[in-house]
Amino acid sequence: MRATIPLVARGAGGPAVARAVAADVNVIDSVSVDGPKLVEMSPGAELNLRLQEPSLKIVPLVRYEKMRMVFDIERQPSEAVSAAGAQAAVLKVEDDGGNPIENARVVAFTNFRNRAGDEGRSDADGKVALRIATGTTLERVYVYGPAGWWGYFERNFSLSQNVVIRLQAIDLAGQSLALRRFRTNLPLTAGDQIVVGIVDSGIDPQHPLLPNVSGGANMVLDETRDDPGQVADWGPATTDGEHGTHVAGIVGARPTAALDLAGVAPGVTLRSYRVFPHTGGGATNYDIMNAIDRAVQDGCHIINLSLGGASEDEAVRAAIGSALDNGVLVIAAAGNDGRKPVSFPGALPFCVAVSAMGWSDSFPTTSSEVGDIAKPFGSNSTFLGAFSNFGPQIDLTGPGVGVVSTLPGGRFGPMNGTSMASPAVAGYAAFLLASEGTILALHGAERSTALRDRLFGAATPLGFGRDYEGFGLPS
Repeated sequence: MRATIPLVARGAGGPAVARAVAADVNVIDSVSVDGPKLVEMSPGAELNLRLQEPSLKIVPLVRYEKMRMVFDIERQPSEAVSAAGAQAAVLKVEDDGGNPIENARVVAFTNFRNRAGDEGRSDADGKVALRIATGTTLERVYVYGPAGWWGYFERNFSLSQNVVIRLQAIDLAGQSLALRRFRTNLPLTAGDQIVVGIVDSGIDPQHPLLPNVSGGANMVLDETRDDPGQVADWGPATTDGEHGTHVAGIVGARPTAALDLAGVAPGVTLRSYRVFPHTGGGATNYDIMNAIDRAVQDGCHIINLSLGGASEDEAVRAAIGSALDNGVLVIAAAGNDGRKPVSFPGALPFCVAVSAMGWSDSFPTTSSEVGDIAKPFGSNSTFLGAFSNFGPQIDLTGPGVGVVSTLPGGRFGPMNGTSMASPAVAGYAAFLLASEGTILALHGAERSTALRDRLFGAATPLGFGRDYEGFGLPS
């Protein structure tokens, strides 16, 4: 039996690598001659290598997920039509004028605790057929609207025949929108001369609100190993690739006459480091580690990680530590496990961990975001998203419920999650760094530490409590 693991060689250098190869270790990829390696070896070879080279850090290959919050069906309901022989329920999704809305995702829970139910997407007529009998009462129904639309949420929803759900279009001029409220009076030049690295699912370079994307790299080893030219493929992943573009827009979207949507720091330069593969699924710690190192080499001042996992690993920890030593502040999502401990890498003491708050009046009263309103409640209609993790590692909170931002193809729409809160704080950090010439002039850990402290000092508590909001909301 062989296991694929990243091998972090620290302090051993080239000789250790040579001995590793001789010890029945297949080196698949190497960051540099003396840097981390991705290797394949048997358990016996691993044990021998540990004994021969105790200075080497050997950690398993693990995967990280995006910190966007959506609900999924995990099992079919007991009320499935196929079992009961009853008439299938058909929903119709429309706008306020009765026009059908295509490609809305409907998630219907007959048992929310067990994640049982069914889901589907609306067709050109706005219709969604569910494998649930007409007349069933759903515990919850969530509708995630297509680009340009808010979603829908309702408890104890009756599946009557040909029931209609109406969605509301997003009004970018709305003054209560989360990003507009968070950035308040920041100038459109906020973040000028600051470079922010987005380690994510890729950014759409053609989006009209993202002309400040200067490039990046595809860091997915499985895609670049046999074709180095694929390194230039840093745009959105083919599968579930909207996330990175949305995150990038939160940091630095630049409004146009046609689309009045501004990120927190429109003056920044953005760089895209894609770690989520075209085939879907999670990102490996090896690819994330490489992406962080590449962002540092490319001159990024701030790195955003809207991703996380359950347990710590030495590979990503070492990469983040190296980034901080090089003056780069790393900001990470706290995780979306519903009041569970802070996810890694946000849980690291030297990583800025961000929880997700929201304003209850920043989205329609029927939208899917309503289902995320939960205690604790704070000042000015604020609350902590029901999905957000918490704990003593939380440093700050940021808008993460109903955040409208950019989507691939020149579109826009809302997303929820600590994935959204983290880039909002990253954008604010960019604004502060651009405004503080004395901090920008510092080097190494002095700069990243000074920026972190300035960011904490700019926060205002909302009243949630330390474990939920850290120092509060930057303002």
